[in-house]
Amino acid sequence: MKITFICASLEPGRDGVGDYVRRLACEIIKQGHKAEAVALNDKYVTLIKKDIQQLHAVGLPVYRLSASLNSADRYRYLYNRLEAFNPDMVSLQYVGFGFNKYGLPVDILLKLNKTLNKRRLHLMLHELWCGMAITAGQKEKILGGTQKLFLKMMIKGLKPEAIFTSIEPYRLFLQNIGIKATVVPIFGNIPANEEGDENDWQHLIDQTGLSSLISNPQEWLILGFFGTTYSCLGLDELVKMAAFAAKSRGLKLGVLFIGNNRDQHTLNLIKAIPDTSFWQTGTLSTGMINRCMQLVNIGVVTSPVDGIDKSGSALAWMERGVPVLISQADKHYQELTMAKQGIYQAVSPDVIFRACRIKDQLVPVNNLKKAAVAYTVIAFN
Repeated sequence: MKITFICASLEPGRDGVGDYVRRLACEIIKQGHKAEAVALNDKYVTLIKKDIQQLHAVGLPVYRLSASLNSADRYRYLYNRLEAFNPDMVSLQYVGFGFNKYGLPVDILLKLNKTLNKRRLHLMLHELWCGMAITAGQKEKILGGTQKLFLKMMIKGLKPEAIFTSIEPYRLFLQNIGIKATVVPIFGNIPANEEGDENDWQHLIDQTGLSSLISNPQEWLILGFFGTTYSCLGLDELVKMAAFAAKSRGLKLGVLFIGNNRDQHTLNLIKAIPDTSFWQTGTLSTGMINRCMQLVNIGVVTSPVDGIDKSGSALAWMERGVPVLISQADKHYQELTMAKQGIYQAVSPDVIFRACRIKDQLVPVNNLKKAAVAYTVIAFN
């Protein structure tokens, strides 16, 4: 079985959907199938770049078409690539803003069907339209309404055989406008099975001052933030609750920022809490990210809990069996089902320590293999 993935960009580490495609396609190749990927609007290359992108000794053929090319040239190249590879299915990985600055890629609607030359099309809707949030401004809502109408037109015109989306709220939004979609949860873009070089690890320990934590982990309650941190309603109370919980058990509170953190508010909040330590790692390799995550008792997630299944930060923790903590201000938390997944709400010190205790008991989430199976089942049908 052969699949061609189409996305906007395939620059490693710079495009979340591109990273998703790379991991998914390599997993499909590992399962004995063939796959390749075409970036249709890549801002990180000039003209055309052919390459083999490697992931765990699996090579994925990629063809990156520069955003600077006119659409006629890009679709002509895509047509030639599809004719050469002759896939059983083409999977369009859709994020409107990835293909057009207004999230309205008219060229996909007008040109993709002819380019496919009657090949079977699958659609993965990573994002739907903007302006969904209650706090969205009027301009955003107007643009979102236009994007919604465009999405309906595009799907009607392309007639995909199957449509996936990443979370249940998106499925319901689509259902409300007459589009049937299947939820296929996304997975983290950081492989969990790399540990990196011992010399690099020792250098990181020395550079960040992590030795005080590593030498006496039993003395600490460690919260972790991964990637770019955004403040959220109730984050102050969450951190203060954790500090109180740590003190009540005779522990020190430590906060580990893994990766690049540009949110000064969260950093200032941590600095203002007495007897609290923090460490910042900066940009890390995959192996060093995994090592750092092993030091954390609970990962903090600031995205809304009803969209937690598409949060790269949350998935990174859950794929490693690390429980996650959300603000008590989030009104969509459902304890009965979410606690079983390792998702806890910071309502009391007891809940925080309940989350700590479950760390070694959680079965790590593995959505990657499930997603690969879902795609191949569609391709075979």
